[in-house]
Amino acid sequence: MAAGRMVGSKPSLSVRLPILGKELWSDIRGRDSFIQSDRQHLDAAIRWLYRSQNATGTGGCASNYNLVLGWGGPYPETTGYIAPTLYDYADRYGSIEARRRADRMAEWLCETQFETGAFPKGDAPQSEREPSVFNTGQILFGLARAYEVTGEQAYLDAAEQAGEWLVSVQHPDGYWDRYDYNGVVHSYSSRIAWGLLAANEHVGSPTVRSTAMRNLRWVADQQREDGWFRRAGFDRGDDPFLHTIAYTIRGLLEGAVILDDDELLDAAIRSAAAFVDIQQRTGILTGRFDSSFQGSNFYCLTGNAQMAIIWYRLFDITGVPRYRTEADRTVRFLKHRQPLTGPPVIRGGLSGSVPVWGPYMYLRYPNWAAKFLADALLHAAEADTAAST
Repeated sequence: MAAGRMVGSKPSLSVRLPILGKELWSDIRGRDSFIQSDRQHLDAAIRWLYRSQNATGTGGCASNYNLVLGWGGPYPETTGYIAPTLYDYADRYGSIEARRRADRMAEWLCETQFETGAFPKGDAPQSEREPSVFNTGQILFGLARAYEVTGEQAYLDAAEQAGEWLVSVQHPDGYWDRYDYNGVVHSYSSRIAWGLLAANEHVGSPTVRSTAMRNLRWVADQQREDGWFRRAGFDRGDDPFLHTIAYTIRGLLEGAVILDDDELLDAAIRSAAAFVDIQQRTGILTGRFDSSFQGSNFYCLTGNAQMAIIWYRLFDITGVPRYRTEADRTVRFLKHRQPLTGPPVIRGGLSGSVPVWGPYMYLRYPNWAAKFLADALLHAAEADTAAST
């Protein structure tokens, strides 16, 4: 993920330093925000995402708020999957502003696309001229949803071109070993395959479908019998963050649902169930795990939100109560960590790590943390609605 460049109007040093000091002190003494209703926490996360978009002066969302450096640059990758969150919020609560902002995100994404169909890496798309397979896959979510909502052909054309590029650079064995983060092969590329399949619901290309299937088969082959995925970290030999573990599981899960593939679904459930077991046994999942499923001494809040979403989805698919129970438990934990008061640059957001100086997105509030928290709260609302009917 992007380190975060300073753009637009950023708070002055005299404003940023007291916020930094307060955040550090909060985690030293043990932060525990006062919990409000799910809707209040959801609205706060959505408003933080609005502010991240305002900060860039473009249609894109700032990659993060850095407690030392201020707002990062506009980030195509995560803007690509934030747009569907705003469309979902608009659909559920009738928000005209959320719809308008999501439309602007989609317009801006098209402005960043290369002639090849690829999208750039990093959070400075005007200067980053290197394409990224993962970022391109994530942007497909926004393009596909924008086409569903607006019917604008430009979004479908952009998605089709992006899919063709991803097909053209895939290794014959199903992974992507070119144009990916750190030049390393990743099992969390399952999220690329899911993006391809989501867009292909409208494009209808047999080649795109087979490309996605080939990747998901390869990802499933990276799984051990106990549910652990090899190559789930950012770099070769790294113990993966919960964030990329959840990326891997979710891509496999949603791909299996679209393809109606029980074998892939079983693989996703095997890993998701292993982490439910850990949380039931040891408490809220920590931020990084080794291949023996031993956790770390910090939390990766993004990963917690993502796991809650996975468990809500599995409760919906399987009806197994513990998935709902642990998803709800995780959401309560996240609500305790989300500030609902204080400076606007952090109010409603979510830090990368707990403590805030932890190794995942050190001293930063990444936009994808707020996005996945909002998604988890939307899934909780759906689960409550289903339970009441």
